[in-house]
Amino acid sequence: MSFVYLGLLIVFIGCMVLCDHRWKLAFFRDARRAALAIGITFAGFLLWDVFGIVTGTFYRGDSPYMTGIDLAPHLPIEELFFLFFLCYLTLNLTSAVSLVLKTPLPEQRTGRGDPGVATGSTTMTGDKGARP
Repeated sequence: MSFVYLGLLIVFIGCMVLCDHRWKLAFFRDARRAALAIGITFAGFLLWDVFGIVTGTFYRGDSPYMTGIDLAPHLPIEELFFLFFLCYLTLNLTSAVSLVLKTPLPEQRTGRGDPGVATGSTTMTGDKGARP
């Protein structure tokens, strides 16, 4: 029994947590919203896997790097960690791109975000040629 793949997934999830903490991307920005987003997408991917297993499309191959622990036929325990990693990575990446491009996130567009965050309205002060 080898824990290489599972161990690497846990390390990569830890790296996602560090990135999230450093730049406040998902859980460290709004834990409830991040948990909801990841929970919904995780459940969708898990249902997709179950459907693929039931139809015979997906099956568990043998690998010396996996634990051999199956939660159900053709559903190794590593799959749960991989799906969580996939969802968390996607959420972190979309939040990071939004920050780099300075695109307002949903809470900033509605004005319910942090005080002092622009909500899309602009004022022109000190511009002599500006119309009221």
